[in-house]
Amino acid sequence: MSDRRAVDLDAAGGVAPSGAVSAAVAEASRLWAFETGVHDAAARAGEAVEAARADVAALIGAEPEDVLFTSSPAESRVTAVRGLLEASPGLGTHAVASALEHPVVTWTLRRRETDGHPWTGCPVGEDGRLEPAAVAGTMRDDTALVCVYHGQEDVGAVNDVAAVVAAVRARRGDARVHVDACATAGLLPVDVTAMDADAVSLGGPALGCPGGVAALWVRPGARMVPLVGGTLQQTGRRAGSLNVPVVVGMGVAAREARAGMAADAARRTALAGRLWAGLDALGAVRLNGPPVGERVPGNVQASVGGVLGETLAVTLAAHGVAVSPGSACSALAGKASPVLEAIGVEAPWSLGSVLFTVGPRTTAGDVDEALARIGEVVRALRAQSLAGP
Repeated sequence: MSDRRAVDLDAAGGVAPSGAVSAAVAEASRLWAFETGVHDAAARAGEAVEAARADVAALIGAEPEDVLFTSSPAESRVTAVRGLLEASPGLGTHAVASALEHPVVTWTLRRRETDGHPWTGCPVGEDGRLEPAAVAGTMRDDTALVCVYHGQEDVGAVNDVAAVVAAVRARRGDARVHVDACATAGLLPVDVTAMDADAVSLGGPALGCPGGVAALWVRPGARMVPLVGGTLQQTGRRAGSLNVPVVVGMGVAAREARAGMAADAARRTALAGRLWAGLDALGAVRLNGPPVGERVPGNVQASVGGVLGETLAVTLAAHGVAVSPGSACSALAGKASPVLEAIGVEAPWSLGSVLFTVGPRTTAGDVDEALARIGEVVRALRAQSLAGP
């Protein structure tokens, strides 16, 4: 390991909670009782949970009773996909999603496919965005669910969700729609009413909440089979007691994000532009996805010519710079990213991808320091490659 100060450009892989969030989590750790009990200690825990629920709901323009907490963004996504499909079998069993959905979504749909429930992959543009007409054109008369990402976690593409959902509704009005806003809620405005979806997932690094918690908004009246059922917690939509301290932390994070979203997004976008300009100056580097100013704030997914992305990420870690090898959620182990393949990025570019993400406390100095080390590492790796075995 390098003894130089660490620079974190892997905000998509997790961020340290703010001081206010950490303090709230520490204070709430004293709330030891189950939040659904009937005594005073339980009432205090329950009040803390409901206050957090109200803060999360306010962030997305929702009513608190329509928000349920889960243990992770992954659970939120799977709860929505399975829950919506299983609740309305009369609609059909077909689903639509693109290769740019989170891996837990496509994994869930593939598992259902082995049981005879088909799904169709929707095409995406070269910039990673969904075209409303293409989504509607992928649907069938028995399409029961369409999955739409608001922001794509790897290449940073941001969709016009309202336009996509409108096309879905025009094709089949009673089809269910799940929107994945885990990469955007807290960084970009998310209005569940305007989106016109049936379920919206949120939570994770974009919101700055602690690990072990996420949320799912469910449209009033939408039927959903719980992923974990059997008891009446959260109005029967998710059984089991909550991890009260991290739920409280998510509420504080949502409140902070709501107050400072525009400024934070602008700051991260500016730093991402600075970062991309420095990477581009290395030569033989390409930006994957839309332009920096049109993507998830702080996201820079780039392929570096002459270098394997995994090798670059590991070597940078040894030099004190944290990044992800192409994706924040999976180790690609030398394989091309399905996301890059879906948007038409071919080898060797697809094998040289690295995901850089600016966080809430990244500074211009951090970016400049990282660029200096990245330049050193890239030049060294390219020289080794040219030298041969």
